[in-house]
Amino acid sequence: VPDMVNLTALDEDSMHDNLKLRFDEGEVYTSCGHIIVSVNPFRWLPIYSEDLILRYHAAEDPFASEPPHVYCVAHGALNEVAVMASRGLPMHSQSILVSGESGAGKTEATKICMRYLAVVDALCSDGSSAARALTEQVLKTSPILEAIGNAQTVRNDNSSRFGKFLRLHYSSDARQLGAHIDTYLLERSRVVRPP
Repeated sequence: VPDMVNLTALDEDSMHDNLKLRFDEGEVYTSCGHIIVSVNPFRWLPIYSEDLILRYHAAEDPFASEPPHVYCVAHGALNEVAVMASRGLPMHSQSILVSGESGAGKTEATKICMRYLAVVDALCSDGSSAARALTEQVLKTSPILEAIGNAQTVRNDNSSRFGKFLRLHYSSDARQLGAHIDTYLLERSRVVRPP
């Protein structure tokens, strides 16, 4: 099932079986309510086009009307900011938590969310390329951070040895203004080669 909330038994075995069946059918995203569970396909899939971004952006509630996708989460966070801005109310911070094991695809999921936010921001800013340029600048910091803070492990050739907290700043009319990246939990010891 696309949404695991609809499983008759919601336990570890049934969730695992559902994820495996969906993965075997080429579906890497599955929802569990308003949580997206992803299975890393270890290859790039053609499911991140600008047309698809526009489709999810146009949906009132993509969790209800569209197939599970990380775009649902990005849409939800941005929509909360945009609704508050459109009403002239103070905007509340929104968070997207990307969690998983080493090699699960957390960095890629974050980049996909950021691209969604940049495309939608450019669309809502009359096609301005400033939002895309800003996001591209932030995305280009990843290789630099990875060069000094990643290591090869048994499970991942390019494993982050630190956590990243990325803040995107928005104006009072819900347009992207800038970004700030904090790193934390940096490991003091380095893995110089796999055991």
